[in-house]
Amino acid sequence: MYSKTEAAYLILKEVKKPLHVREIIKIALSRNMIETKGETPWATLASELRAENKRKTKRGLGLRFVLLGKNTWELTELTYPHLKREETKK
Repeated sequence: MYSKTEAAYLILKEVKKPLHVREIIKIALSRNMIETKGETPWATLASELRAENKRKTKRGLGLRFVLLGKNTWELTELTYPHLKREETKK
């Protein structure tokens, strides 16, 4: 099992195109990548993606995800390939 954000990263990396959070969750659930008990896992994912971006921005780290439209996300490495994703400082 993966976290919702890690599953989103793996799915977006594979499909190489922007997806809405509902589609990401649909794929993740169909592949048994995540478990969810809530009624709105897509809303949770959208919140978690925003929180990750906020946290990484505050720490001065590169972002993995880019918000392209209302709850439609893509990987930074696909949208802006000239930017290298920085790993978490140890």
